[in-house]
Amino acid sequence: MSPTEPRTVDPRQILMKLRMVWAVMLFSLGMYVVVLALIHDSAVVPPHRTVQIAITLMGIATGAVVLYLRFVRIAGLYSPIEPMDAKTLAIQANFNYILCYVLSEATSLFGFALAFLHGAPKFYAPLYLGGVLLMLLCFPRLPANESQ
Repeated sequence: MSPTEPRTVDPRQILMKLRMVWAVMLFSLGMYVVVLALIHDSAVVPPHRTVQIAITLMGIATGAVVLYLRFVRIAGLYSPIEPMDAKTLAIQANFNYILCYVLSEATSLFGFALAFLHGAPKFYAPLYLGGVLLMLLCFPRLPANESQ
């Protein structure tokens, strides 16, 4: 294959790579709990309530973006109304799924930061669990007519 030839895009290969990235990032979310358990220090003063609320709101906004990407942008890619060729679909899906993973991880990281700062569990637990749930919602798939 010469550098001037167009590269072929195999949607199944992209799907496999996406699933590997998804699994690694989901595993890293589990490791946050291990890290927090290892570095827990009860002598640390928790942050002010306003700071906790601000970080929680940033995490919620990030989670909302993930929901938009997953249920509007990605769902639109698989729309039977506007079919798209396999190469374009694979490239667009790859971009949108990776963005979903990164922002899902960021949602959990807001929770991790609050837990690290010894914030109240009512602030950090929903963010962390929400990030895990978002990752599970963003499991990569092919359109129904091409499923494995």
